[in-house]
Amino acid sequence: MIATLTGTVTNKLDTSLVIDINGIGYEVLTIVDDWGAAKLGEVTSFHIYEQIREDAHNLFGFTDLAAKKMFIQLLSVNGVGPKVALATLSAAGVDRLSQAIASGDIGLLKGVSGVGKKTAERIMVELAGKVTTTSAPIHDDTFQALMGLGYTNSQAADAVAALPADVTDVGERVKLALKVMNR
Repeated sequence: MIATLTGTVTNKLDTSLVIDINGIGYEVLTIVDDWGAAKLGEVTSFHIYEQIREDAHNLFGFTDLAAKKMFIQLLSVNGVGPKVALATLSAAGVDRLSQAIASGDIGLLKGVSGVGKKTAERIMVELAGKVTTTSAPIHDDTFQALMGLGYTNSQAADAVAALPADVTDVGERVKLALKVMNR
């Protein structure tokens, strides 16, 4: 089973990327954010979910391992296939989706192509208690600074959550958060 792929982006198709690895081009279906961030000619790495069916062999790639895990959790829901799971992650992202599931907010999911009210409710019910949410507020200045430095949502949230409450200066909080992440 393929777990990761690292190679050069040679082509950007509608919803997928072609990744060249030693002369072999692998088509990798991705979420919108990963597709948009991919640059032609650059080397990139993906965590792969491999789907082998009688009529197809599909590779779904995620630059963030948390996105792959959420994709797999979505696939565990009855009636949710890879296309719907990919569309859901593309529309919401891991953190917003986790928060929506934790709070039971089906409104976020109902706007996703292929997700009706019943499917949205099923996702909420079946994944409730199974997904973890970040406790860092999206509007936290330290969180935003870490995101601006290129850290993922989950990395930034974990670092902010580990900060002592008595440190209030944003510059000091960012320095401490960077130390926490480099341990």
